[in-house]
Order: sequence, then structure tokens, then C-alpha cells
Amino acid sequence: MQDNRKIPGKRLAVAVFLTFSILANLFSVPPMESILTKNLSISHFQAGLLFSGPIIMLAVTAIPAGIIADRIGIKKAIGIGTILLFIGTALRGTANNYTLLLVFSLIFGLGLGWSFALLPKLARTWSPPGKTLIVMGIINAGGVMCGIGTALAITVPLIYRLTGSFQGVFYIWSVPLLIAAILWWSTVRETANKNAAIQTAGTAYADYKKLLKNKILWLLAFLLFLHNFVFYTWSGWLPTYLLERGVDVNSAGLMTSIMLWVGVPTVILIPLLSSGSNVPRKMFVWVPSILFIILTSSILFAPQWMVWLIIAISGMMNVLRFNTLLVLPVELVPRERAGMASGIAVAIGYVGAVVGPAVGGNMLDLTGNFQIVFGTLTIISVISTIFAFLIPRTNEQKQEQGA
Repeated sequence: MQDNRKIPGKRLAVAVFLTFSILANLFSVPPMESILTKNLSISHFQAGLLFSGPIIMLAVTAIPAGIIADRIGIKKAIGIGTILLFIGTALRGTANNYTLLLVFSLIFGLGLGWSFALLPKLARTWSPPGKTLIVMGIINAGGVMCGIGTALAITVPLIYRLTGSFQGVFYIWSVPLLIAAILWWSTVRETANKNAAIQTAGTAYADYKKLLKNKILWLLAFLLFLHNFVFYTWSGWLPTYLLERGVDVNSAGLMTSIMLWVGVPTVILIPLLSSGSNVPRKMFVWVPSILFIILTSSILFAPQWMVWLIIAISGMMNVLRFNTLLVLPVELVPRERAGMASGIAVAIGYVGAVVGPAVGGNMLDLTGNFQIVFGTLTIISVISTIFAFLIPRTNEQKQEQGA
């Protein structure tokens, strides 16, 4: 029977606003690093932990949250996450010492696992067949890219200047999360799942056991690990590299932010234009991987005008590969089991977001130059390209194309 469901516009708008609020809160910390180190008398490592700590919690929580989401439904699961996110951020506004701020940041990270990690399942649940990549692209464009870009742009020059304290910044950024939580619980309806209703605990266990043996799922999770290793190292240390090249602080920030803004149209238009075509999903993984080989190996020698182009291309390729690697795991399984598939991919993938920048920082401490950092990213991109060619066509894509 043909599925004539349409993409739910109102619910999707709420999901985009929620994602925007989540990422804006997460990325409100990096611009305040110098402020936090000064006010709390902490090291740069400790300040960095206020950002990486929630990501670690995301990785730890993603799998159990995904399993529970498969049982209780996407509305309740993400709804729990919205409450934890708001509590964590609001409490960060009360923190007057580092220990409390770290604990409250970890509570925020717990909410990440119950919300952000479940977005691929949400996209799969709300999408007509073959449209998951488009729905996930809309969420990534309006939520992830715009949320990060806005936080980096206004946290210090506008919000911190207005409030005069890092606590005030967290209070201000908690407001969108509160609004998003209210909208989520009041607007979003649970999608009926007839299959889940008749499945026994034994059947569910058998399904999960089968999923854990799925080699393609682990391949995709590994590729997401490599992707986040490259992207978070690349974007995290790019401003420092630009400063070393003699670029002033404002220009370095502007050049880095280009990666986010060029990603907004890319992540929507390319999946939309390719929908219904014979373009394999894995092309959106191996093409960016190949281009990252070129980008990471050439930026050290490129003139400044070309660096702008390199950064812009990296932004487009990053979000295209990221969006695809979030979607492919949930296309491997029925909708009612997408939570665990998403959880596994996100849990493993976001370890790379923590490991990559840490490895890059240690390399810089040991060598004092960026050649080995970008050289490592080039090698990782070669590995990503090789493994990307092993991705098969998913069942959902076959259904979309009538294969």
C-alpha cells in the first residue's frame, strides 16, 4: 500500500526550534572560555570540559535513551530530554563555582542524550518513505547550523554584554529551551505504532540482538566517529590556525562561521534535488570524504583568498556527510526500532567529537605546528573514503526508487 503521509509542518517547526535551542545552549560555552577561566580561576582544560562533558554524556546516554524511546514513543522520550535540558541550563545560571557548573552541565548533557540523539528516529518516524534525508536536513539546517551560528555570533558581544555575567548568559539561553519544552509537550502528538503495540518483550529483545549483529550499522557508526573526529578537530582549531597566519580575531571568527551558514541551503537543497533519483546515499559520504582529503592537505599552503573557499566547501561537505550518516542507520531498520539504531550511531559517533580535538590539542602541544594536525585529518579522510564505498543502498532508498 502506498504511503501518502505528508511531512508534518507544525511539528517539524517545533522540532527545528527545539534543536536550535539545544545547539545554541551547547555552543554558548566555547565563546565564553576566557571569561570562565578568569571568573572561576580554572585551566583551559577545565573550561573545555564544560563543553566536552555534555557531549560525553550524550554518548553515554544515547543507546539507553534510544531503546526506551522505542518502547514509550518519541514524544515522551524527547519530552523528558527537554525537561532535563532546561533544568541543566537554568541551574548553570545559579552556579557560583566550577564544581557546580560542571555538575549542572552534565545534567544538560543527559538531556542531550534524551533529545538530540533521538532526532534521527524522529525524522524517520515523521517522514514518508524516502524523505527521511530531507526531514533530517531541515532539522539540521534550521536547528543545528543556525543554532550554533547564532550562539557563536551573539553570546559574548550581545548577551554577555547585556547581562554582565556568565550566569546571566545561561539564564537568557534557558528561555528558548523553556519555550521549546512547552511547545513540544503541547503541540506534538505521539505517532501511532501498530507494530510496537503487538510486540512482546521477547520479540523486542530478539530484534535488538539482531540489530547488534548488523555490520552495516557498526560501519555507519564508525564513519560517524571519523566524521566527528575530523569536523570537531577542524572547526575547533581552525580559528587558532587562522590567528597564527596573521588573520585578526574578528576575521578569524567570521571565516570560521562561514562553515555554518553555507551548510544551511546545502543540507536542504541537495537531498531535495536528489530525491527520487538514482543517486546512492553513500555518494553523500564518499564525495565529502574525498574533498576533505584535498581541503585538509591544501589549507597549509593556500593563499588567504583560497582559504575562504576551502572553509566554505568544508562547511557544505561537512553538513552533507553529517546529515547522511545520521539518517542511514535509522533507514536500516523498521520505524519502531529506529531509536536503538540511532542511539548506537550517535553514541559511537560523538566519541569522535571528544577524542578528535583532544588529540589535535596534544599534537599542537608536542609539535607547536599545525602540519601534523591537518596531516592526521587527511589520513582520517582517506580512511573515511575507503569505508564509505562499503555502504550499501538502504531499504528505504530502494523503496523510494522502486528498486
